[in-house]
Amino acid sequence: MNLLSKRESGQAFILVLILLLMGGLMLPPLLSFVSTGLKANQVYEEKTDELYAADAGVEYAIYSIRTPDAPFYDELQALAENGSYILPGSQEVNNLPINVTVTKLSLLEGLVGEDEYKLDRPHEGWVSFGEPQATPNQGEGWVEYVCHVSFHYDGTGNRGLKSVGAFFSPFPGDEDLIEGPYGWEGTGTGVITFTDLEGSPQTKIVPGGFAFIWRWVKPLPEFDKNNRDGAFDFKFKIYSLDWGYTLYFVWSTFKEQDISYVTNAPGLYKWLIEATAGDTTVRSAVIGDTGALSILTWEINPLH
Repeated sequence: MNLLSKRESGQAFILVLILLLMGGLMLPPLLSFVSTGLKANQVYEEKTDELYAADAGVEYAIYSIRTPDAPFYDELQALAENGSYILPGSQEVNNLPINVTVTKLSLLEGLVGEDEYKLDRPHEGWVSFGEPQATPNQGEGWVEYVCHVSFHYDGTGNRGLKSVGAFFSPFPGDEDLIEGPYGWEGTGTGVITFTDLEGSPQTKIVPGGFAFIWRWVKPLPEFDKNNRDGAFDFKFKIYSLDWGYTLYFVWSTFKEQDISYVTNAPGLYKWLIEATAGDTTVRSAVIGDTGALSILTWEINPLH
């Protein structure tokens, strides 16, 4: 039936009313949808501006740590271990003020605790380490690393080996990507033995990297004037073909009577940087010394 027939007067008006009714029902949800999209885009742009601003704050902190002519270089370098410095809040990016805090930590922070060993009395002359060599053997989706750690004791008296740790950076992003360590065995003179380990080696995750830690119980492997050298090998796998370590070091602790001391603690620092712009926080762990801050990890509003 033709609703617009001249013989059926008034039906065009009914059709218009129907269309108006349908438009009235559909238009508000449509406008609401468009409004929500515009608000979502606005929120997205605001969050992006905050992220760029906070990221710029981290970059500025890194510049301040490594550049002698930077405005806050002296203040940051003068920080004591575990000390923090808040960069003055005059920096602005995208019209957003940035709050930046830098904390200076020992590279062993989180790996060796003061309640476990005396960190303030290192004896680096007790043992020296040849730089471990890591040889990658690539498989399907993984790379195996073979590492060699050597010791040379040049002190007097007897020193019992309490623990050894091997640190790698950067962290591959997920603990499940790390397999190991395994295949550890003493080499050379036989001073290093693993018959009295305190359980399995620990894999410990810290900002900027991860570490394998071996701990011994009595009787400890012992160095003296007749047994000055020792070594051991170990292996581990990383299930990522893109990962490669950019920093690797070894430390150890030695028992003298009832006190344990740290040896081979490198003169490097771990700088924890936190930059906040609006509701967005970017955190970074930067490892290295002045002028060589090449190892970074980034987190945006982490849950922990």
